Amino acid sequence: MDDAFLGYLVKGRYKLIDQIAEGAFGSVYIARDLETNYLYAVKLLHEKFLRNTEILQRFQREASLPLGIDDPHIVHVIDYGWDGQVHFIVMDYVDGHNLRAIMQRRGPFPLETALAYAEQVALGLEAAHCRGIVHRDLKPQNILVNNRGEVKITDFGLARAKDTPTITETDEFMGTAYYISPEQIDSGHAADIRSDLYSLAAILFEMLAGKPPYRGNNVMELIIKHKNEPIPALRPLRPDLPLIVDQFFQKGLAKRPEQRYQTPQEFIEALHNLRRVMASHPQSASLPPSSTGPLALPEQSTVIETAAPRAAARLVHLATGEAFPLASQEMIIGRRDPVRNLYPDISLADKMVGRRHACIRNRQGTFTVEDLHSRNRTRLNGRFLPPGEERALNHGDILRFGNIEMRFELINGHQAPTADKEGEEAAS
Repeated sequence: MDDAFLGYLVKGRYKLIDQIAEGAFGSVYIARDLETNYLYAVKLLHEKFLRNTEILQRFQREASLPLGIDDPHIVHVIDYGWDGQVHFIVMDYVDGHNLRAIMQRRGPFPLETALAYAEQVALGLEAAHCRGIVHRDLKPQNILVNNRGEVKITDFGLARAKDTPTITETDEFMGTAYYISPEQIDSGHAADIRSDLYSLAAILFEMLAGKPPYRGNNVMELIIKHKNEPIPALRPLRPDLPLIVDQFFQKGLAKRPEQRYQTPQEFIEALHNLRRVMASHPQSASLPPSSTGPLALPEQSTVIETAAPRAAARLVHLATGEAFPLASQEMIIGRRDPVRNLYPDISLADKMVGRRHACIRNRQGTFTVEDLHSRNRTRLNGRFLPPGEERALNHGDILRFGNIEMRFELINGHQAPTADKEGEEAAS
């Protein structure tokens, strides 16, 4: 899909007026309904998938499953189908950003903000659960937050209802590896509402910690950690939070579904309990110790962390030799656009480079790169990066933005150890 679709009338009714997002399978536009003058979001399936039966089934599932769910925390589907030129889905237009973009911009959230967002997601999951629907691909990219702070779940392309036939190839590995439940790794058939709640707990952890609970060098390492590695403690990363928060995650991220919160309402009640404890003991709240369950945690003193020394690094333009120091904690790579008042930290004069193409971050000496849903996508050592997911950088890595290739170099060749480099794409 490209700007050639701007002005196109979907179904002779919905006029595409601006492209707002592009994913692996389709592009999303703002559209005006010429009959009502309302604005909607319209998703068009990429032309190359028109004969791909599995992707077509996923696209239809994304439209049909949430159809008719009347809940403020699920994006409403207005219409869908084939108009003779394109497969389309017409949805409510959410004037805001997805949760991934918000986390990138502001870092770890205050506890109250994170709890408010998580509760709204849980309410949306409850509405889907009442219809027998399991989302199975809950991740920050599929959670939208409008400008009033209202949260809405979208993209039910991997969801299943009780009577929904299985898409075999997709079911072999469901969801994104950062948030996938242990049972979903083994079989998409085993995923129920408790699997979605596990994913929500992982997202809540990331909202508070600034990173997901598990990271790995590749997808296989990530899923092994979800299945076997102990649940990480949050308080070493957020010593301002009470002990009850770690106790919440001991249950929310339990390996076995029967040990987790069993319903969205139970999950929400646990969130309310966190609020009550914080209100009573904002800095030192903890649950009574238990001698039988996994929720018993030892008392912890406040952790004072010493930041690792930041490594110095740069990008070198392979064609010109020009060096761009990576001097800030976060640097946007893109193409400047004075008309739109967009001036990225590293500006590349190439029309194939997006205005906000990618972001490079320095996380206490570990450098990462993330594609910001650019149209032409970012390549790392010749491989396309999944949009919205960070990859660790090593000295000598080759990055490609549009037509421009750049080499990542660590000055003095030193970088703090990293465990978050993925060489494989997570299924999405």
